[in-house]
Amino acid sequence: MKMTKTSLTLFGFGIGLLALTACGGEDAGSENGDVTLTLWNRYPELRVPFDELIANFEEEHPGIKVEKQDLPLGSHEAQFQTALSENQLPDMFTTAADLKELVDIEAVHSLNEVFTQDVKDQFYEGTWAENMTELEGEVYVFPFVSPQSGAYILYYNTDVFEQLGLTEEDVPSTWDEFEELGKFIYEESDGAIHGLSWNNESWSNDGIVNMMATAISPNTPWRFDFETGKPSFATEGILESAEYLKKLFDEGVMTPNSMEVDTAAAEASFIAGQSAFWISGNWTGTQLVNSNQFENWGVAPIPTKNGDPYYYPAGRQADGMHVNQNTEHWEEVKVFLEYSLEHLHEELYIKPGTAIPAKMDVGGEAPYPQFAEIQELMQQLAIPIPNPVQRNLEVIEFQRDNSSRLDFTGVGEPVVGYLTGAVPDIKSELEKMETTANEVFEDTLADHPEVSAEEFVFPNWEPFTPYTLDDYEELE
Repeated sequence: MKMTKTSLTLFGFGIGLLALTACGGEDAGSENGDVTLTLWNRYPELRVPFDELIANFEEEHPGIKVEKQDLPLGSHEAQFQTALSENQLPDMFTTAADLKELVDIEAVHSLNEVFTQDVKDQFYEGTWAENMTELEGEVYVFPFVSPQSGAYILYYNTDVFEQLGLTEEDVPSTWDEFEELGKFIYEESDGAIHGLSWNNESWSNDGIVNMMATAISPNTPWRFDFETGKPSFATEGILESAEYLKKLFDEGVMTPNSMEVDTAAAEASFIAGQSAFWISGNWTGTQLVNSNQFENWGVAPIPTKNGDPYYYPAGRQADGMHVNQNTEHWEEVKVFLEYSLEHLHEELYIKPGTAIPAKMDVGGEAPYPQFAEIQELMQQLAIPIPNPVQRNLEVIEFQRDNSSRLDFTGVGEPVVGYLTGAVPDIKSELEKMETTANEVFEDTLADHPEVSAEEFVFPNWEPFTPYTLDDYEELE
């Protein structure tokens, strides 16, 4: 799913609180005996699919209405906290906060009545994880997306390829090939087309650089080295990836306004044929086809330094839906959830081609042919990695405390600064971040005696090999 890659702790919703009058803690309103359930959706790509799902549900269950509120992209933690404190959450709401925090304040309802073991077995391995979809044996999230979703891939404009006499065989796999092709595209088009659209959003830069870096420094999939058990920001892979992007920008392979536009504008530039390539996640396919009516594109892995494989940490976040602990309509909510078990994943993900659904063997046909290729790439690139929370639930509070002590979350902001020239020495900046992160890590450990440094070390982990429950058991 598309997200701004900020902290997972209460990054909240963008909520128009005054506009909402029907929430879980109050009478949701009814007409002619109907029960009205309220639902907040923060995923823009699911707005129309949710409407279809709800319309079909209401047709089959005329006594239950579902009132959906689509929340704006600009989300604010303070607004969500206000909704919590004033008991103004709706009956159902899509995930946007640390699960344990919501459980601790009794904001979310257990879903064990719906997700029996037989039902849970219908979902992809890795879906059910501590502080992601469940906590201490209780399910609190209706899972939407497979853990094997979220990897960044390369999109290429086949109209541009055809115009310049290129074929899919020309799609580059190495950095040198990509740079060479980018320069060819610019020259062959007399400067009308650049090689790559880019953007100035830190979350996007953070995600892409981290993925590119795993081909060089595979021990650090995302800000942490599980071989040493230490925070890691200044890896060779991060440094070389940032330097390579800077080279592409300086040499004109990127569109010249790359550091002035957000992801939406950069994607529009790609669609308009002003660039041949665009790097984004699995959600982009449905945006290109359904939102922009643009079908002439293909997908491939991101080029890496030497064409070596890269990977994405599967299950890094859980996209799904919570139920308000204080809903007055639990029985009707259960009816909606049980209906959704049969229909939601097809309506929200297969039909629009948004992502790989969390549930296995979902029927339906995708609306565009490239969806199958995207699914294949996600399954190839998204790999489960170690998670210290699985060894000790106290790590949840430790990580929350540790994150709150840092004034940065990832490498995206310094990379953007490096591309624009605001950060003259990226190596020094990354090393400073890593030193700070390790000092804070040690200080946080000292304040949390229930958590040990050894719980962050995974000697039996091999990068590019899925880390399984059996692997955790080996460490016990």
